[in-house]
Amino acid sequence: MSMQSPRPLEGEHDGQVPDLDTYIERDYYERKWKPYALLVDAERFVAGALLIAVFAIIIFQVFTRYVLNMPLPWSEEVARLLVVWLTFVGAGFVASRNAHIAVDILAVYLPRKLATATQIFSMLTVVAASAYMVWAALSLMLLTGPLRMTATSLPMPLLYGAVFVGYLMILGHTALNIVMYLRHPAEVPDAVEKAASMEGL
Repeated sequence: MSMQSPRPLEGEHDGQVPDLDTYIERDYYERKWKPYALLVDAERFVAGALLIAVFAIIIFQVFTRYVLNMPLPWSEEVARLLVVWLTFVGAGFVASRNAHIAVDILAVYLPRKLATATQIFSMLTVVAASAYMVWAALSLMLLTGPLRMTATSLPMPLLYGAVFVGYLMILGHTALNIVMYLRHPAEVPDAVEKAASMEGL
């Protein structure tokens, strides 16, 4: 799964915006199921939009506080909320690429079958932890249902909703990755190749 930076296209595509697939190597399920590919793309764009929103609200905070000398309490709360959503939506998207930070020294030196077994075990652990976090986040959403945030009066479950959505995404993507490791091992990138592609080599 290549995550290299986009490169300019030559020839007939000069001056045009290329299709997203030009720069993204789709995994097995994205190539097989168009709705799943669209879902992953939506996760990517939502994470990008949240990043832009965080940047914009922070610039707005600096402007109102230091230029207008009129700090707005609600802007800080909105910024915090956006950062939380960015963190968990981003984590869910990264899970779709199976690209979370991991110590893969064993995967590099072990035989492929044994390395695959260790990968599956680690992903099963992620699935179990994610399932617990989904349940915990849902419990907190129900528990804090009547509560409101201080400055914006937004419902408190909106905050814990980020945890629920993020871990639900991680759970789903990791479960699909396990199935791919078991049923389509040829589609799983070699650990060394994957590390190299993530570094843009």
